[in-house]
Amino acid sequence: MKFILYIIFSIFTLNTTAQCTDIFGATVECPTENDSLVVYNNALKVYEFYEKSPNYTKLKTQRLRTRQDVVNCFYLLQDAVDSFQMRWQLRERVLRGEDLQNVLLPRDGKNIPISKYYQYIDANRFYQRELESGILNITSPFPIYDNRIAPLIINSYENRHSTDDYNGDFVNIALYIPVTVKPFRLLSDSEKIIRQNILDGIIPRKAIANPIKSRPVKKVKRVIEDTTLLESAAIDYKPPVIIKVSGLTGPPSNGIPLYYQMDYGGGWLMGWMVGRKFRKFLPTDEFYWSLPAWLKDFLNNDKELEKYLKIKFGGYYDGIYN
Repeated sequence: MKFILYIIFSIFTLNTTAQCTDIFGATVECPTENDSLVVYNNALKVYEFYEKSPNYTKLKTQRLRTRQDVVNCFYLLQDAVDSFQMRWQLRERVLRGEDLQNVLLPRDGKNIPISKYYQYIDANRFYQRELESGILNITSPFPIYDNRIAPLIINSYENRHSTDDYNGDFVNIALYIPVTVKPFRLLSDSEKIIRQNILDGIIPRKAIANPIKSRPVKKVKRVIEDTTLLESAAIDYKPPVIIKVSGLTGPPSNGIPLYYQMDYGGGWLMGWMVGRKFRKFLPTDEFYWSLPAWLKDFLNNDKELEKYLKIKFGGYYDGIYN
């Protein structure tokens, strides 16, 4: 019988036929031990790159505690691919001589191939670098995602190293914590304790009756899988430090990022949906200063903001947090 990965959502539909549900609720074959090894090896490289890099500083951590949190995360990943493809097309037009405003090329003056940002593997798996693509560090490990295995966190990092080629790079990335996706039989006693401590308190909501429909997966090309087990590194998990500014704790740990979508693709973070209410980006939040003036004006105009949110969310929307 195939190995079943006991993490968060696998408990919804375990049975003797080795059938599980993916994060959208569709019935799929359960991930094998090799599947989890691929995710583990990749997660180890990605997690250590950002956590141990002297050039990147962690800004915040958002825990994905429910199935809906993870579904929203995968939708954000798909939206990010759409935005990158739009940016790629605009860059191509600039390189062909069109005079387009607000379209920046990478420092080497070349366009970044889509395959450097996203690569399709199969119906369950894909490679994707991050949720941001303004500055793209293509020297970082290429993260893999498996829609049968739920990532646990979304971390934000910023490259603040003045002499680094990627200085100013803001990274918003969904991560698997390595020890939580390592096959259980390969865990040491200490890793089992660490794993349990990390997963404690995460209670999955009851599986919904109607599966959440997944949008079509974009196919680019297949890549080689790495199932060779790496030596375990130090994976001590430390709770994220929440930065407090002027007495406010933010952004909300249970909030879903909401972006103001631009006509040319991409968008600006404008706040977070917390349940049915909107918590807007405030002047006391870190990096509020980086917002364009027009977006600050828009956020300060509650009448226009209300109109925008009611159009976007309809009856689901239930007001702005004051």
